[in-house]
Amino acid sequence: KFSNVTDSSFYVSWIKPRRPVTGFKVTFCLSSSGEPISLSLNSHQSSVPLSALSPGSSYEVSVISTQGMDESDPVKGVVVTGNSWLPLRSSPVCLPPTHLPLAVCLKDSLHKLPRKSAGSVDRVEGPRDLIASQVTPRSAVLTWKPPTFKNIYGERQGEYSVAISTDFTTGTLAFPFPTDCSQELMNGVHDSYEVEVFPNGPQGQSALVYCDMETDGGGWTVIQRRMDGKTNFFRGWREYSAGFGNISGEFWIGNELLHNLTRMTPMALRIDLRSGSESVFAHYSSFSVDTQKNHYAIQVSGYSGTAGDSMKYHNGRPFSTRDRDPNPFITRCAVSYRGGWWYKNCHEANLNGLYDTHTNHQGIIWTEWKGKDFSIPFTEMKIRPSSFTPSTQG
Repeated sequence: KFSNVTDSSFYVSWIKPRRPVTGFKVTFCLSSSGEPISLSLNSHQSSVPLSALSPGSSYEVSVISTQGMDESDPVKGVVVTGNSWLPLRSSPVCLPPTHLPLAVCLKDSLHKLPRKSAGSVDRVEGPRDLIASQVTPRSAVLTWKPPTFKNIYGERQGEYSVAISTDFTTGTLAFPFPTDCSQELMNGVHDSYEVEVFPNGPQGQSALVYCDMETDGGGWTVIQRRMDGKTNFFRGWREYSAGFGNISGEFWIGNELLHNLTRMTPMALRIDLRSGSESVFAHYSSFSVDTQKNHYAIQVSGYSGTAGDSMKYHNGRPFSTRDRDPNPFITRCAVSYRGGWWYKNCHEANLNGLYDTHTNHQGIIWTEWKGKDFSIPFTEMKIRPSSFTPSTQG
């Protein structure tokens, strides 16, 4: 729950679990952008104040219980800080959209009415020359000239200027509710960034994904990234089903969303691998994740690329994690190799293994490129429709 919400702070509180725990971890970040910040608390606490926040901003907050090295599933919520008068800024302040398709960026300043002594007030002259610029299908920058102050005496305690207005048109989107990043590319967006997509159509639940609009013609929906070891990938079934991490950093998109993204349209898979100045890729012309028996089994074929084909060994295998192995062979592979993956007996690829671990085949492995004793420092998995042709996209 959230309480005492101001323009720069609020309190987070929660009900403790019935079973004893060693502590709690509270994580919060701006919904639109920003790195998450985590606070570790002892087991006696059930609330914490968060301060030094941005006014009029939406924050995503999650709380998890910790028991030693183990973590519970998070409980999540969203809170919006109060509006405040904004100081002069040299760069735009962007207000996130309450719904598609428009966000607005404000430049210059907002002015609060200064107070005089009792019985008199200052009234502000209205701002001038409101102009909309940098108009895209989902955003626009508004600029205006600041007002000057004039004294007007009256009986009321405060009064504001008449509003100024301007009209602008964002244009028509080919896909106002894109199902994936390829449709967002066809909407005319060519920058790689976070996008709200609707895998099940406009009436279904939306999801925030990261779009790669640069690699091989763009239009890729990124489903996994490893880059610095800051995110723990040795997690349980529920977390791998729901997804975890920071989509602008290290993350797993979630098996349920991955299934929804691949069940409607035939998808291709691309895997980019980097180590220092070396980079290779593997492209698969057919990729899907099935929910038959709730196993999230992988179907992958049609390899081409420079990395070598380490995924063919895993074709047809169900997903397994440390706490659930739907169809084990001799050993519990997810436990032995410290990740969540489509293990067989056990792996030729282990892209969700331990970061920077080069022993016991537990690292981030792509056997056909670096063997099983080298942990690859950067991996990125991404999908787009198999029918997508980069040369035909405007």
